[in-house]
Amino acid sequence: MSFLSIKFLILLIILIILINLTHKDIIKRIILLAGGYVFYSFFGILPLTLLIVLSLFTGLGGWLTFKYRRSEKHNLSKIICSGFIITEIIVLCFFKYTDYFPMPAGLSFYLLQTISFLVDSYRGEFKEFPSLLNTLIYINFFPVIVSGPIQRSRKFMEKLSDIKPLNRERLSYGIQLFLLGAFLKLVMADRLAVAVNCVYSTPNVYSGLTLFITSVAYSLQLLFDFAGYSDMAIGVACLLGFELDKNFNLPYLSTNPSEFWKRWHISLSEWLRDYVYIPLGGNRKGKIRTYINTFITMIISGLWHGSTINFLIWGALHGFGQVIYRVLSKNIKKQMENSSLSHFVSIILNFLFINFLWIPFKASDLNEAWIIISRIITLRPGAGYYYIYTFIFGILLIIVQYIAIRYNGGNNPFKPLPLNKLCGKIVFCCFIIAIAMFAYFGNSAFIYAQF
Repeated sequence: MSFLSIKFLILLIILIILINLTHKDIIKRIILLAGGYVFYSFFGILPLTLLIVLSLFTGLGGWLTFKYRRSEKHNLSKIICSGFIITEIIVLCFFKYTDYFPMPAGLSFYLLQTISFLVDSYRGEFKEFPSLLNTLIYINFFPVIVSGPIQRSRKFMEKLSDIKPLNRERLSYGIQLFLLGAFLKLVMADRLAVAVNCVYSTPNVYSGLTLFITSVAYSLQLLFDFAGYSDMAIGVACLLGFELDKNFNLPYLSTNPSEFWKRWHISLSEWLRDYVYIPLGGNRKGKIRTYINTFITMIISGLWHGSTINFLIWGALHGFGQVIYRVLSKNIKKQMENSSLSHFVSIILNFLFINFLWIPFKASDLNEAWIIISRIITLRPGAGYYYIYTFIFGILLIIVQYIAIRYNGGNNPFKPLPLNKLCGKIVFCCFIIAIAMFAYFGNSAFIYAQF
C-alpha cells in the first residue's frame, strides 16, 4: 500500500481517530499493531506471514539473549544472539540473491531493526526487556517499515511509553511534512524519472552531454524520491504521536564523501556506524585498521542495497573515496578554512564524485554503466535530450542550499507554516494547488522500496 493511495489515507485517518479516542496506552499500542498489520497485508499474505514469523523469532532471540546475559552464562548469550542474527541474514540473502520468491516489501529495512533489537538485547540497552507487544510494534511500525527511516530499538521503546496526543501543532506539522514529501515525490522525483528512464533505456543513442545531464537528473530524482518518502513517513508518525529523527539533511551540500553519509540516509549511516564500523574496531586500532574498517563498512552498504556487482562496486568506490579523504583530510580542511572558494569547489567536486557513483547504482549492469561513463568522459556525439525540469529543480535545490548556508548553518531550512495566520493559510493552499497542478501520476513506486 502506497502512502499516496486513498486506501492509505483512509487507514491513517481511522487509526488517528481510534488512538486519540482512548486514553489507555495498552489500547493505543494494540491499535497501532493492528493498523500496521492491515497496512502490510496489502503487500500479500505471504509477506505478512514472514513479517509476523520474523517478529516472533526476533522477540524470542532477544528474550533469550537478555535472559542469559544477566546470568552466569554470558557466553551463551553471545552465541544465541549471533545465531539469531546469522539466521536473519540468511533469510535476507535468500530473498535478495535468489529468484525463488519476490523480495517482500521492506524486508531489508525491518531486518536491520530486528538486528538492532538483538544486539541491543545483548549489549544491555534495555533496563527491562520489552514486552512482546512493544517488540511487535517496533518491528512493524508501518510508517517506516517499507523504506525507513530505520529506528533504533531502545529509542523507539522509550517513545512507545509516551505516545503524544494529537493537538493543533502536531496536526499542522505532520500534514505539512507529509505534503512536502508528496511534493518532492510527485512533482519533482516522478517528473525527473520521465527523462531518466527514457535516456537510460538506450544510453548508446545519446550524446555524452545528454548522458551527463541525465545523470544529474537521476541524482536529483533519487534525493527527492527518498527524502520525499522519509518526510511523509516522519509526518505520518507525527500524526500518530511519535517524533522521528530526520533522515536527510541536504546531502549535496557535502564537501567530502564522509560528510555525505552524515547527511544522506542518516538512519542507515548511523546504523552502519554503530553495528558494523564500531564493532570492527572503528578508529581505535590505528590508521590502517580505520581505513580497512571504513572500506568494509561501505562494501556491506553496497551489498545491502543490491544483489548485483554494480552495487558491490558502488559500495567499494564509496569506501575508497572515504579512505582517500581521510588520508588527505588535514590539508583539505586547512584549505577550506582559509578560503570560501575552496569550500565551494569542494562541494562541486564531491557532488560530481557522488553523481558518477549513482550511474552504476542506476544502470542495469556494468556494461551499461561503462557505456554511460565512457560516453560522458569522451563527450561522444549523439541524440540530445535536455529536459527542462532537470534545470528547474536543480536551480530550486541550489536556492534552498544557499538559504541553508546563509541563514541556517548549512542545515535544512524547512519550518512549518504558521497556519494560524492568513499568510500561512494562503501559502499552504497555494502549495496544495501546486501539487495538484504539477504532480506526475504515471509512477508512484518509491525507488528505495525495491531494496
